[in-house]
Amino acid sequence: MTSLSLLGHAPDDAVSSLLNQPEPVPRRADVVIIGGGIMGCAAAWSLSRAGLSVVLVEKNRIASQQSGRNWGFVRSLCRDPLELPLAALALSIWPGLSAALGHETGWRRSGCLFLSDTAADHGFYSRWRAAAGDMVRETHLLSADQVATRFPALTGRTEGAIIAEADGQAEPVLATLAFARAAAGAGATLLEDCGVRAIETTGGRASGVATEFGPIAAPVVVCTAGAATYRLVGGLGLRLPQKTVRSTVALTAPLPDLGLPCFVGGGLGLRQRPDGSCVIATDGGTDIDITIDAFRASRFFLRELVRNRKGFALSLGAALVDDMHQRLAVPRAERAVRPRAPDIAANPDRVAETRRRFGTLFGGVAVPEIVKSWAGAIDVMPDALPVIDAGGPVAGLIVATGFSGHGFGLGPAVGQVLSSLAQGEAPGVDLAPFAADRFTRGAYTRPYASI
Repeated sequence: MTSLSLLGHAPDDAVSSLLNQPEPVPRRADVVIIGGGIMGCAAAWSLSRAGLSVVLVEKNRIASQQSGRNWGFVRSLCRDPLELPLAALALSIWPGLSAALGHETGWRRSGCLFLSDTAADHGFYSRWRAAAGDMVRETHLLSADQVATRFPALTGRTEGAIIAEADGQAEPVLATLAFARAAAGAGATLLEDCGVRAIETTGGRASGVATEFGPIAAPVVVCTAGAATYRLVGGLGLRLPQKTVRSTVALTAPLPDLGLPCFVGGGLGLRQRPDGSCVIATDGGTDIDITIDAFRASRFFLRELVRNRKGFALSLGAALVDDMHQRLAVPRAERAVRPRAPDIAANPDRVAETRRRFGTLFGGVAVPEIVKSWAGAIDVMPDALPVIDAGGPVAGLIVATGFSGHGFGLGPAVGQVLSSLAQGEAPGVDLAPFAADRFTRGAYTRPYASI
């Protein structure tokens, strides 16, 4: 991958020589993209293929944050029906993506299975299937007996399940880097270790970005900065009630083939990889670090926090100290690039809980050894739907954020949509449900499922 890590201690002429160009940072582009996750990298690939000059800036490393830390599910199953057109578009892209990019993504059509732990769960899945209609395919309910017959590794009685046979999985880091490498191959410039301090405007429209290494002029700015997005757009008239939660994931040693699709049930999420190892996590279990910033826009989240209080754990400690330090010691212009490379610690209690739940669900399989564990910062919205919007108060500014823990599988579709918006074309998907101003207008509802 042709990319350039901009290190503050290296002289500009030394850095410039790495790519044989006169300046370490291009001074102008057709489009600047903020954020090196799957959304930004997919948009960079699509725009570069269309012949536009693209600069993507990432304050850390490509795929270093949530796009490289998630479960790796690629699903339509049990999404909010408003997201299903995006999911359908993504599922039409994923199977041919490795060939199109020229790099491996880890895509496999493995299916996705959600167990019905209770009769109420089964009723919800039945209603969701009816609401989804022809927006999903090869998706149907299974009885308890059918679950037992098809998936003998699962022990214990269930109330049934719902399965989407055409859903699948991919490797988060591989897929994100595949987009980045293909974008670079198509002519995009990727700048790592380069934080954006501000989005610049002139006469009410985007005119570029101010980075740590100087300005980049561009008539279109695409902000896919994840949990940092609200800081960058807050001064431009976009007030996003965006919160961050911490989610822990673990990787097991290789196990015998469980014969399962991507799986959620019994409080466990599981994806078995080709080598037999499993990515496991507690379903719906997240940690909320208490900080001063955590109270920002808290009124949008309070009802769901109370409703789903068993799934959240509040943590009071280092995060609060760090937040206070930033507010007291870090200039406001620098906060958008802090923390530089967050080391997000896994919650060991949640790792232990995933092992316990695995043992309960798979009584005939030895409880696995945990090889490693990690956590990711998930940016969430009050209705658990993303913001994908090009119609805000600043012309030329396009925002895609707040995917609430289920954005990875949508990445190829969102990249295509962002590319269309940046070129002034119709996106091909109804984006009205994802408007940024829906919160100020009160035009949003509670999450379709738990955040």
